Amino acid sequence: MSLEQDVAALQGVPTFEVLPPEALRSLAISAEIHELKAGDVLFRAGEISDAGYVVLSGRIELVTEQAGRRRRLCELLSGALVGETALFVASPRPATARALEAATVLRISRPVFVRVLEGFPEAATLLRAQFAERLEATLGALDALRREKFDSPSRPAARRR
Repeated sequence: MSLEQDVAALQGVPTFEVLPPEALRSLAISAEIHELKAGDVLFRAGEISDAGYVVLSGRIELVTEQAGRRRRLCELLSGALVGETALFVASPRPATARALEAATVLRISRPVFVRVLEGFPEAATLLRAQFAERLEATLGALDALRREKFDSPSRPAARRR
């Protein structure tokens, strides 16, 4: 792929929509292209994350294994960002990412991403606001689930002594 195609692919990723074209160009220049064959593992659950990946072509699945049972979480297509959290913090990968067919991904390491944000502080501020909004929405959804589960009328009331 050309640099222009990589920039266009990054522009299509919702997380990166707040980044100006110059920042996307810097990301594309510093990112690495990885070619995967069907069945290749991009990363495994439990590995410490060090990069995020943009799917340029092909299909990637995320799976978990617990007690010997494999559970498919989702399938990611072109334009998806895999491992978004890894762009900000090192943490254990919650799932294994595997190519379902030949796939091409753009690897963005955390140091590269941080360096780009340092060069574009306005974009970093917008990205922070975007993440805060998403976190607030997630926490709201979790709170609603908690209330539904623990405060529902069908649940017997606790007895007092």
